[in-house]
Amino acid sequence: MAGNAGGGHGASIGSWLACLVIIAGFAVGGIAMVVWNWPMFWVGVGVTVLGCVMAHVVHIMDDVTEYGGGRSAAGDPEPGV
Repeated sequence: MAGNAGGGHGASIGSWLACLVIIAGFAVGGIAMVVWNWPMFWVGVGVTVLGCVMAHVVHIMDDVTEYGGGRSAAGDPEPGV
């Protein structure tokens, strides 16, 4: 699990970077569709795929829990938390 003991939902820096790369790829591809530039579109697709590979490498799905916050997914959260 991610080492984010200071709060938040426990996502690692690598996970955030992978998401940003994927978003950047979608943005480049979307802009390319508007300006009708096919080479730029395929660069956007490549950047998006690179972000997906990066997400797999940094184990992005290990940051996901049923309740978030790094709690154990073994049971329901404690009342009042």
